[in-house]
Amino acid sequence: MVQMCKGLCERAKSTSFRNNLRYKIGQKWCSLCAIFFLTEEHTCPCCKTRLRSRARSKKHDLPRM
Repeated sequence: MVQMCKGLCERAKSTSFRNNLRYKIGQKWCSLCAIFFLTEEHTCPCCKTRLRSRARSKKHDLPRM
């Protein structure tokens, strides 16, 4: 099954913050829709892709708990 952005994510989009603060306040990134969400879920509400909860670069990475 092919994952596609259905456009529903525009309604659930989070407010803008500096990049390194987004993960610290709990926002998650959908790589398919290219939008940050503030959610406790692990999948995107629009396309069901797994959300990224940590920065990819070491510079902005959070300490693991």
